[in-house]
Amino acid sequence: MNIIMCSFILSLHASPWSKQSVVTACQFAQTAIRRGNKVKAIFLYQDAVLNADSKLDISSDELNGHEYLIKLHEEFGVPLLLCVTAAAKRGLENTDCHPAFRVAGLAEFAELSTESDKLVQFK
Repeated sequence: MNIIMCSFILSLHASPWSKQSVVTACQFAQTAIRRGNKVKAIFLYQDAVLNADSKLDISSDELNGHEYLIKLHEEFGVPLLLCVTAAAKRGLENTDCHPAFRVAGLAEFAELSTESDKLVQFK
């Protein structure tokens, strides 16, 4: 049986505490990687940039997308790209971000999208 491998770029739009979609995006990425696919990056856009804030204090009874993203990065090396414009609009500076996140622009996201087989968006 031939296994067709795909490369993915994921676009994440949800804030760290309000949506299941952050966790779902991480679970999707883990499953894709374990099945032999490549996740080139997760691009955090709109309120998703807040997931990068190193000062987040999320209660233990709430979903913690921040921790899921960091674990994904540490375990599989998936780049976590933070939209520089969305971060600036929300008052998030580089010094506020956990080191697992790297600032990027929409041009880099567009380039990665054209180099990937599939773009999957999580809102």
